[in-house]
Amino acid sequence: MKLIKKFNVALLGVFLITSCSVTENTEKHCPEDGCLLVRENPNDRFIEEAEESNLESEFEGLEIANEFPYPPEGQSYLKEGLIPRPKKIFSSEGSEDVEVRRLGEIYWIYLESLPSKTWPLMKDYFFENNYELSFEDPEKGEIQAAKDSNKVIVVLEHGIKNNSSEIYLFNEDKTSKDLVDFEDMASYLSENLPGYQGDSIAAQGLNLNKKARIVYVKKEIGIEFKLPFDRTWSAISRAIDKAGYEVSDRNRELKYIQINIEQENSGWLNNLFSFANSQRYCPEEGCLIDGDENVEADYELIFTESEGGTLLEFKRLSNTEVTVDQLVDEINESLS
Repeated sequence: MKLIKKFNVALLGVFLITSCSVTENTEKHCPEDGCLLVRENPNDRFIEEAEESNLESEFEGLEIANEFPYPPEGQSYLKEGLIPRPKKIFSSEGSEDVEVRRLGEIYWIYLESLPSKTWPLMKDYFFENNYELSFEDPEKGEIQAAKDSNKVIVVLEHGIKNNSSEIYLFNEDKTSKDLVDFEDMASYLSENLPGYQGDSIAAQGLNLNKKARIVYVKKEIGIEFKLPFDRTWSAISRAIDKAGYEVSDRNRELKYIQINIEQENSGWLNNLFSFANSQRYCPEEGCLIDGDENVEADYELIFTESEGGTLLEFKRLSNTEVTVDQLVDEINESLS
């Protein structure tokens, strides 16, 4: 028994010594292509060198497939380096004003409330005044009602500003109702709008049909109106007055308005040493004015009629520090 144990220990020792030893390859490896260099001693270095591999010539004959090409460079309407502005939302001041407005022979009721909220309130007016509704389409914003021989067609639209509505009242022949009818409905809306909680799900599509949006025109921002020129001219003129800008020149036939923007600290001493008066304003199309000349206007607002709407562009005329973006934002807040 002791002899077997000694034999096993000896066998284990031989196995460990064999596994820990490293046998050096003393023969050359000779495949079909020829013998390869072999180190007799791992600490030695090769004296002979293999042939140089010319990788450039090897890759010249390879075909390269461009699976993910860069898209072609298209025409950009933005100035290089500018981040596109998000679409402007024409916000209201949070009031609930109701007004009757007129342009020529057309009247309408303006109120600062979404069409989806105005729709049920408008129907309440007809029910309380004993009108019978013969037709209603909240998706189009149209109601036809009658009381005795008085028939009325009502059209509800989204206003220029967000959170605003416009109501038009027509006779059967599509002519505008008299001012008395508008004043009667406006009086009811003005009295009941504050705190009114009604909202029509069916009329919520009208909330998206805004009449103005920000667009890019010749690398600058402008405003596109879904309104005829006369209505757009009136809205912009009212916004300019509300914003407190001075109109230096306007021409309805040539479709432009020139305005001056009042600057803070615009005393004669500040103007004398101001940086703006010591340089010329030179946009891409060329220098417009010299710093020593008397500037009559800071901006020119140019109206262009298009299919079913009007485009408003802003052309800078002076070295004013007010940018086009700032001017558009100010006019946005003043639109109604």
